[in-house]
Amino acid sequence: MYACIHAPDAGALAQSFSPWVEMVDEQTAVFSITQRQIPAVAKMPRAAVASTIEAVILAARNFPGFNYLPPGDEAKILGVLPVDALPPDPEIFQTLDLWGIRSLADLARLPEKGIAERLGERGLWFQRLARGTIDRPLKPEIPTATYQESIELDHPLELLEPLLFLITRFLRELCGRLQSQSLAAGALLLTLNREERTLRLPFPTRDVKFLLKLIEHDLESQPVNQAIEKVKLAILPVDPRRVQHGLFAPAAPEPERLELTLGKIRGIVGAENVSTPRLRNTHRPGAGFVARASLAFRYFRPPLAARVETQAGIPKKIWTRVCRGEIVKIAGPWRTSGDWWRPDFWNRDEWDLALTDGALYRVYREQEWFVEGLYD
Repeated sequence: MYACIHAPDAGALAQSFSPWVEMVDEQTAVFSITQRQIPAVAKMPRAAVASTIEAVILAARNFPGFNYLPPGDEAKILGVLPVDALPPDPEIFQTLDLWGIRSLADLARLPEKGIAERLGERGLWFQRLARGTIDRPLKPEIPTATYQESIELDHPLELLEPLLFLITRFLRELCGRLQSQSLAAGALLLTLNREERTLRLPFPTRDVKFLLKLIEHDLESQPVNQAIEKVKLAILPVDPRRVQHGLFAPAAPEPERLELTLGKIRGIVGAENVSTPRLRNTHRPGAGFVARASLAFRYFRPPLAARVETQAGIPKKIWTRVCRGEIVKIAGPWRTSGDWWRPDFWNRDEWDLALTDGALYRVYREQEWFVEGLYD
């Protein structure tokens, strides 16, 4: 059985019944319950209980007080609702109005074949919704785990070696937790006293020695000019990198060694004098590279799936496993497409956007939203 609460504080009320809650919108929360919990749900100002999720959402949003929909009676109870209780679709609503369909009961009685021929798959979905027969699993919002360690020291540290010893302990604990969750580090956030440093990794990794070396190079190139009293290390988790090696292909240099070498070179000649990649003269993403000294771009392979909140078609907020927050600056969209003569032609819109933490990302949308990479 499923319960749905429709109220301004629906999320908090639902959390008191179950840790697995699906937030349909800011005022509608759905969760799974047992028979013993039904009397407690009945005390809610506006709620419903049913055997299917879509039916319980319709009942909680459109009926006052508490309503119980016994299994098999969903269509009978929901049938009294007007057609506009369904999700908005002006075209279908106009067609139903011309047919004289005013309630969900009228829609439920129509022949499925006729609905499919005239209204298509969307119309059939509306009819199943009116009958209360759509059965889907719950989609709870799983809280994001945080990977960070911090300490306030009784005796301030003035030398680099004891600081690295402490950071090594943090890295071992955090990377162990990442490994238990089948995740890897995508970026490091190191805070020394009140100064925060961001180390963005070129590839996901759980290699403690490699991460420690990157931090050591950063501290050597930009030393701290005061004693360290507080240390905090946070890791942004991402999916681990997966590499398929060929049996007859020669072994390529390890990317860890390349990044450490680049870090040493940046420390010697300056980061602005290190060459970085750019695309060749083609519109196809990732087609090829040549070197130049400019703003570096780090590709995520594969691109990261993202959830984006838009306003008038313009991205305003973004959530991924690497970055999340409000968008403060944005450029785009740029429509790119190509290979129209092939069955795998591509077509997408791209944006460059900056978040409140100063990071600059490229996102694109085909059918879903993805983060392609970040500017370094």
